[in-house]
Amino acid sequence: MAPHILAVLIFVVMFVLIVMDKIERQYVSLGCGLLMIVLVFGLGMHSKDAIVETLNVKSIFQASFWYTAAEGEASSSGINWSTIIFILGMMIMVEGMGKAGFFRWLCLEIAKLVKYRTIPVFITFMLMSFVLAMFIDSITVILFLAAVTLELAQTLKCNPVPIILSEIFCANLGGSATMWETRPTLSSAHPWDIPSVNLFPTPALSL
Repeated sequence: MAPHILAVLIFVVMFVLIVMDKIERQYVSLGCGLLMIVLVFGLGMHSKDAIVETLNVKSIFQASFWYTAAEGEASSSGINWSTIIFILGMMIMVEGMGKAGFFRWLCLEIAKLVKYRTIPVFITFMLMSFVLAMFIDSITVILFLAAVTLELAQTLKCNPVPIILSEIFCANLGGSATMWETRPTLSSAHPWDIPSVNLFPTPALSL
């Protein structure tokens, strides 16, 4: 019973620290995860097998990890390294594209294509937000689009708030269309071999 209580206490402390936002969330998550392994599995349960199974490092060195999806039951135990590595690669790619100015260039080119007219810019930015969010994290899409939208709104002398709100709604809709957009969706879909490009038949899992 003690390990269960200790696990709940660690979770509550982690949740409170994340809500307080005094410490970077990644440090809180990693620190509490380490405490869970050491205190609950190690000192509480005295189970080395539980630690090994939770870390699940051996799955990385299996050939099936790199070229084919594992069976649902086998990959659902322990840390899902395939999802973590996929998200890491996606974030590196998006960060590189952002620093290279790809998103800003894309927005300005589309605005130029519609001759900087307010209504066409409004519609095209909504569509672009929807399409990009299908393949990139919606928060990343909104950050780049909102910055360019504010810049264009100053030039066009229009209110950027309705455009940004519409971009947010469309990004949420686009993100719910695929398995790529959110980390919880990827974590839920991957162990059960649901394709990442699975479109509208599975929006409920994304939501």
